[in-house]
Amino acid sequence: VTAQIPYSKFPPHCVEITVELPSCVSNDVFLFSALPDAPGTPEPTNVTGDSNEYEFHVMAENAAGVGPPSDVSKLIKCREPVSPPSAPNIVKVTDTSKTSVSLEWTKPVFDGGMEIIGYIIEMCKADLEAWQKVNAETVLATKYTVVDLEAGEHYKFRVSAVNGAGKGESCEVPASVQTVDRLSAPEIDIDANFKQTHIVRAGASIRLFIAFSGRPVPTAVWSKADANLSLRADIQTTDSFSTLTVEECNRNDAGKYVFTVENNSGSKSITFTVKVLDTPGPPGPITFKDVTRGSITLMWDAPVLDGGSRIHHYIVEKREASRRSWQVVSSKCTRQIFKVTDLAEGVPYYYRVSAENEYGVGEPCELTEPVVATEEPAPPKRLDIVDTTKSSVVLAWLKPDHDGGSRVTGYLLEMKQKGSDSWIERVTIKTTKDRTTLTVKDSMRGDSGKYYLTLENTGEVVTIRAGSDLVLDAAIGGKPEPKVFWSKGDRELDLCEKISLQYTSKRAIAVIKFCDRSDSGKYTLTVKNASGMKQLSVLVKVLGMYSMINIHT
Repeated sequence: VTAQIPYSKFPPHCVEITVELPSCVSNDVFLFSALPDAPGTPEPTNVTGDSNEYEFHVMAENAAGVGPPSDVSKLIKCREPVSPPSAPNIVKVTDTSKTSVSLEWTKPVFDGGMEIIGYIIEMCKADLEAWQKVNAETVLATKYTVVDLEAGEHYKFRVSAVNGAGKGESCEVPASVQTVDRLSAPEIDIDANFKQTHIVRAGASIRLFIAFSGRPVPTAVWSKADANLSLRADIQTTDSFSTLTVEECNRNDAGKYVFTVENNSGSKSITFTVKVLDTPGPPGPITFKDVTRGSITLMWDAPVLDGGSRIHHYIVEKREASRRSWQVVSSKCTRQIFKVTDLAEGVPYYYRVSAENEYGVGEPCELTEPVVATEEPAPPKRLDIVDTTKSSVVLAWLKPDHDGGSRVTGYLLEMKQKGSDSWIERVTIKTTKDRTTLTVKDSMRGDSGKYYLTLENTGEVVTIRAGSDLVLDAAIGGKPEPKVFWSKGDRELDLCEKISLQYTSKRAIAVIKFCDRSDSGKYTLTVKNASGMKQLSVLVKVLGMYSMINIHT
């Protein structure tokens, strides 16, 4: 039987030791040996070999045998002896300002057998060659911006890599660098997550974000057609990005938002399209046609804002001008035209149209003025030739038998040459008289067909076509000879390239050439002398073609 006793049980200079064996058997023979204790944890020194990693433990051995193993060592990478790294590759300047220089470089080709733990940047003024360290701690990245430099000064820069063996060789920027602002056109930064179209529900928030760059720092502006963004949007802008936020959006916030950045070097824009899922906006303006004593046909355009959903149909409503309640005449109109029937003759009606999509009924579009259920009046009665001269004819007529359901507001005069099939040169006269007399006089030689009117009374409204010459011709008289002048509004007409004036003892003529809408207005002839004053006026609206007006006093 062999019994092993740990070597640590033996005191120093031990001669004998007593060992108790609890279960000894008589007559057995025992052999005792002393084993060494476990050594301490091994530490590596002067490691060489391949690039693999190893761990070790150690056991002691004496005449009694091999003792227990030590603790396991740390992982040890077998490699060649290390040295400082080589110089970084290609140190370059990426940007400058009046007080800073931005550098960038690549890692050294040789790391010296150990991991690169950082970089040291040094600089000096170009004319001094006194290098000084820029960064207090090593830089882990391969780029760095040197700040707090003197404006307009020339500097040199160099970069060194550092590993466990120390600082390596330096790589210097090839040429000196001057601290000046670099000018660059604005750029808009777009990444993989950028979205140009945004769809949001009504009541939610719209948030548009865009990053930009440029030197000098560009000015950033948000805009939206036909909208003042300051009333609805919260805009926050820094030197590098801008955000636009609209809280609790509605259909009116939909559309195209344009972001523009601009500096001295140029400008750049980008457009965001925002769709707001909401009820539709009001349809386009309502127009009408085919008005009769019992019906009217309404027409309208589709809403500019459809609420982000297809328009299903339109709701058409009417109400009498004397009432406030609306009456639905069609709740499922699928076209942009509808004929309203069963109208009371001569009654003015208001009309409105609403669009409906999957989110509900939108805002209505309403006619601003009521429309009377009426139709075109019957022709005037008894068109008579009252008098003729060598160059004029006096016409007279009576009002129509039927006014079509509304009061006659005026008459339209047309004429044509003998043998011709085309009626030319319209003149509209607005009057409330039951009988109107006009003198039509040929003012041109040959078969020109051009004419002017002589109104038997004043206070009429005469409409002519744009592009024609307006001739105001009045017969005058008085003793002593009166002072005569034409005026428009409260201003006397003056001679100019457009206006010619001719005053004689018997006539006062004013000619306004090539009339346009600005020539519309009230024209007044004033005649006065020591015995008194007299004025005659006519209201002219320039809409039609060439016409001349002759006012007899």
